[in-house]
Amino acid sequence: MKQNDSRMLQTTSAIRPIPRDLPSEYHNPLVYHDSTIYDSEEVELREYWKVLVKYRYLIALTVSCLTVFSLLFAFTVTPRYTASSRIRIGTYEPVLSATKVEDVFQEQSKETHYLETQIQEIRSFSLADIVLKNEQILNGVKTEEKSGFFSFLTGSSSDRIPDEIDQVSGYAHSIRRIRDYLDRIDVTPIRRTSLVSIHATAEDAKLAAIMANEHALQYIEWVRDNRVKQQSRALTFLRKQARELRQSVTEKERAIADYAEKNSIVAVNSDENITAQRMAQLNTLLTETTAKRIEAENQYTKSQESLSQPTAGFDDPSIQTMRSELGKLRGEYGQLLSKFTPEYPRMKELHAQIEGLSSAIQMQRSEIVEGLRAKSESLKIEEDRLKEELEKQKSLTFELAKRQVEYNVLKSEIESSRSLLQDVERQIKESALAVEGKSSNVSIVDYAVTPTAASYPKKSLMLLAGVLLGVGLGIGLAFLLNYLDNTVRTPEDLSQLVRLPSLGVVPSFLSDHSNGAQGRLPLDAENTDSEDRLPIASPQLPPIAFLHDPKSLAAEAYRTIRTGILLSQAGEPPKTVLVTSAQSSEGKTTSAMNLAVSLATAGGSVALIDADLRRPSIGKYFHLPLHIPGVVEIVTGQASVEEVGLSHLVRR
Repeated sequence: MKQNDSRMLQTTSAIRPIPRDLPSEYHNPLVYHDSTIYDSEEVELREYWKVLVKYRYLIALTVSCLTVFSLLFAFTVTPRYTASSRIRIGTYEPVLSATKVEDVFQEQSKETHYLETQIQEIRSFSLADIVLKNEQILNGVKTEEKSGFFSFLTGSSSDRIPDEIDQVSGYAHSIRRIRDYLDRIDVTPIRRTSLVSIHATAEDAKLAAIMANEHALQYIEWVRDNRVKQQSRALTFLRKQARELRQSVTEKERAIADYAEKNSIVAVNSDENITAQRMAQLNTLLTETTAKRIEAENQYTKSQESLSQPTAGFDDPSIQTMRSELGKLRGEYGQLLSKFTPEYPRMKELHAQIEGLSSAIQMQRSEIVEGLRAKSESLKIEEDRLKEELEKQKSLTFELAKRQVEYNVLKSEIESSRSLLQDVERQIKESALAVEGKSSNVSIVDYAVTPTAASYPKKSLMLLAGVLLGVGLGIGLAFLLNYLDNTVRTPEDLSQLVRLPSLGVVPSFLSDHSNGAQGRLPLDAENTDSEDRLPIASPQLPPIAFLHDPKSLAAEAYRTIRTGILLSQAGEPPKTVLVTSAQSSEGKTTSAMNLAVSLATAGGSVALIDADLRRPSIGKYFHLPLHIPGVVEIVTGQASVEEVGLSHLVRR
């Protein structure tokens, strides 16, 4: 007997995969229930290490292939160069201070998302379309489209995608061309600053620098042009509004003039008109006339009361002169009266003069009182006339006040239109100056220079990536194949799969008939004739290890299995042992024969039953005739166990 490369296999040299749909628990006294072995929730690290060692050649092959591919790609791909220009996007500074037109742009440039908006505009299709108008850049982009890694297999992008200009979009170049150009442009803001870097990548180092500088310059011009266009549109709109406002003001002035003429409204100033002024004058005159009339009435009353008195406060100078003359005459008359009698001529003359002068004074005072009465009455008449005139003026004023409401509305509209017209004209002047100024808040900080080293590919980084990717992919494939591989290779695999303990492992062995030797089954003393000896096995059958080579590894393995069976139950070993397998030709008969012989040699009585009704093979070991009764006859009742059984085949 010889071993197959000294490999230990269970029962046969190649155990086929066992189906996974076996019961999770088999109620057998040999089943172990150690959860620390079969129900472990965590896979130990050594199990992972076993998988890696098992598929180490696959992992090494994967790493080698990806490393070689990375090197091949790194040294065959067309190198690319990156040039960078730097611009500053600051706050917009207006040309004129304190102008409303440019204050809008200044406030927009102060918004938090303004810088992000500008970055997106730098990568806009519109700006790219303008940059591609540079023939040198356009030709360079077209040339580089036809080159590239594996381009000889896939063809250039120009051959696969038609270069047609989209008439609807309004761009001068095709969308594909613009996208291809933008794929070469990268915009990166510098943190905590107003600076933005524009990176351009091309296979030609000089072309990369030209692209970066041209993109920055065209962006500055584009921002300036957009602002000028906005201001120009605003200027056009303001001029149109100014014309409409002038026409509106003219029409409103004409309307208010017609309304004032129709309703007799004459404005003296911005606050009053003629009617209101006339009413104020009448009111003043009435007040003055009333005061004079009251004063005249008082003087007339006092003058009437003073007529009986020798003197009055209203005497004029003539009366006072006559009163003085009267006093003199009375004085002279009094002096002469002491000397002469009233009949004296001189006394009569003086008495006549005194009487005449007194009458004159009384007449003069009466005339003055009459004059005061006439004055009082005339003032009363004037007062009544003024009152009547004032009432008429009030009625007229109230009527005009009603008409003044509409007049004031028209007047207010005119003033608003004039004010708006002035604001529009001022904004027109400011916008015109802003358009002429063409100021911009974007400026170039650094121009791009021609790069001296390629930015792509980075060979060391690409090699490292290939190695790491190969290691990761190899390990992934190893665990995937290990997961898909359900072949039983070790006793531990079998125990974990069927959840039954392993009693032992039988090495692979084959019968060696080159020297013609065959194992013989020893008979007992009653049957020792050479004619009754039966061969143990034919040359086509595996040998019985216990008889062919009792000291072989196979015989020792069956002794281990025998010991495990005898010690599997406390107190009493099992009485019946069933040997079976999932498929045919897996060593059931060989194992049953050797196990039976091992139990028999240990001193026990063993009955070996060939229960394979389809292809029984134990009888071939003894060259038994095929027509002798067996298990089928026992089951069907055609024969008894005593009639079928063969006893005393193995000597104790």
